[in-house]
Amino acid sequence: MTLDHLLFIVIFVLAVLWFGLLVEEKVRYVGVGQPIDRSSHAPQRWESVLVYVFGQKRLFKDRYSGPMHFFIFWGFIVLSIGTITFLIKGLFPGFVSFGGPAAVAINTLSDVMGVLVLIALAMAAYKRYVLRPKRLVRNVDAALVLGLIAVVVLSDMAIESFTLALHPHAPYAPLGTFVGGWLHTFGPSADRTGLMVADWTKLISLLSFLVYLPYSKHFHLVIAPFNIYHRNLDPLGKLPSLNFEDDTVESYGIGQVTDMTWADLLDAYACVQCGRCTAECPANATGKTLSPKEIMVDLRHQLERVAPILLKAPEGLTASDNALLEIPMAGGVTQADDLWACTTCGACVEACPVFNEHVVKIVGMRRHLVLTQGEIPQAAQNFFKNVENTGNPWGLGLDQRQQFAVDMGIKDVSRGDHPEVLYWMGCAATYDDRARKVAESTVRLMKEAGVDVGVLGALEKCTGDSARRMGNEYLFQSLAQENVETLNQAGAKTIVTTCPHCFNTLKNEYGDFGGSYDVVHHAEFLAELVKAGDLKPKNDNPVTLTYHDSCYLGRYNDIYDAPRDVLGAVPGVHLVEMERSREKSFCCGAGGGRMWMEEKVGQRINQNRSQQAIATGATTVATACPFCLTMMRDGIQSLGEDERIIVKDFAEILADSVLPMADSH
Repeated sequence: MTLDHLLFIVIFVLAVLWFGLLVEEKVRYVGVGQPIDRSSHAPQRWESVLVYVFGQKRLFKDRYSGPMHFFIFWGFIVLSIGTITFLIKGLFPGFVSFGGPAAVAINTLSDVMGVLVLIALAMAAYKRYVLRPKRLVRNVDAALVLGLIAVVVLSDMAIESFTLALHPHAPYAPLGTFVGGWLHTFGPSADRTGLMVADWTKLISLLSFLVYLPYSKHFHLVIAPFNIYHRNLDPLGKLPSLNFEDDTVESYGIGQVTDMTWADLLDAYACVQCGRCTAECPANATGKTLSPKEIMVDLRHQLERVAPILLKAPEGLTASDNALLEIPMAGGVTQADDLWACTTCGACVEACPVFNEHVVKIVGMRRHLVLTQGEIPQAAQNFFKNVENTGNPWGLGLDQRQQFAVDMGIKDVSRGDHPEVLYWMGCAATYDDRARKVAESTVRLMKEAGVDVGVLGALEKCTGDSARRMGNEYLFQSLAQENVETLNQAGAKTIVTTCPHCFNTLKNEYGDFGGSYDVVHHAEFLAELVKAGDLKPKNDNPVTLTYHDSCYLGRYNDIYDAPRDVLGAVPGVHLVEMERSREKSFCCGAGGGRMWMEEKVGQRINQNRSQQAIATGATTVATACPFCLTMMRDGIQSLGEDERIIVKDFAEILADSVLPMADSH
């Protein structure tokens, strides 16, 4: 055994052990989280890995970064073949690698991918340090990782070239053969020296990269595939229920890292810190300090501060250890104002390439503020009080719920009727005059199509969506249990809603409380009636229109085409899309309970979205949500454009075309 061989083995073993110990440490840190089963639906999980890891699907939403990351990733995969061969030869000098056509194919592919990786690294450096987008941080970590990857690739090319300079008849490699032919002119002694330098450069840079990874944000290269495999397969934003029957529980929500699941903590290590989540956040874009990225970064830092303490024996804790453990996640690690600024729109989750769940963590911390710390903004307190006392945010009586059925001439379950289709009005359509007009148009269309429709009347209460996302899980569960009991007794085959928040809650969340129903948003329901010919748009409506995607209808439930199909069926309607539409839509600002709370920092979110609508040149803004209708109307009005632009629900536009003019209003 030569000295070089011995040194190679020692350095390799030490680096691998160092890396292994660091990874084992991270695994123990993640293990302080609560247990959760993320092993079900294995085929779907492996499909996610193929699509989002090997296919890099989410990254291709960015035309610049998508190809860049794709070639770095696949370059790493392809060049790993040569790296494995390099390490085996270093450990076992007598090893003979592939020869013949297989070697030529591997060499050719490696050369091509090596060049593409270098181009991609140059693109990455240019974007970060020249274009300097706000979401990307310029720091030593990023520069070091880019540099190490470049050195590994260049040293690999140098090894190939010097090898072919010394052995011209070795298997052909496009780049290596060309450069090797030139290096051959320097003579065997120089080429052997060059090969030795290249070998050691690759080894040191490769193992330095390996050891540095766990200290770097680029540890996501190791963690991301596991995070994507173990991603939450529930509908977007699906929140875990809290158990209020356990008298031993003293704290609710996320007060410490130990209140999160291990999958939540794995998110912190999977975070790429690319800033895509923050760049898409409507609160951040309008001047609030909320940054979904910083929430993930702060979570990782807090985990690494407290996990070593949590893993100590209780008798080994010091006063400073206990003081650190007492810092709450909600209001301590993450400021309360940032938590309350979130609209729960899900844009951050949709943008994240590794499927981190920011919204679930934010709501979890809100729960701790509300249920454990009792730190509740005054507007939220008023909302909770109204819903507790009267079953609706306005604090009004039940008579208006019953009056709607009388006015519309439809069935009322609270008076003993049994409709085939139950129209869930929602609080907005009951108590807000503008939203009520949308409900009237929807019901008139359903009656026109011969649908046997009715409402719960006095039996309907708020679904609790806003209460839940504002952190009052106790209030939500009491509403859910009461509504589920009512709906189960009503026995309706189909429930139709106009509010995406009610739709999402009834469809995706009431199942945890014994309520499984066929829930349809009025966009889908009306689109089917139009498609079947039961509703025939005929009145011409020559208007240039833009459609605003509701977050809870679009991102949360993947319903984008139905309202557009309805609008497209109306003669004369010309639809122009806003720059941010469909899954990239910009929130109206009302979600997550923000409907009931004033914005006091920065620009109002609904004004920003209204500016985007105005920029299209449209004279009508169509919505499919009562919250969005209110926010867009107020935003247009605050910008002084209400004389030129009107805001209407798409169902009202359909009603104007289908129904006689006297009946559509």
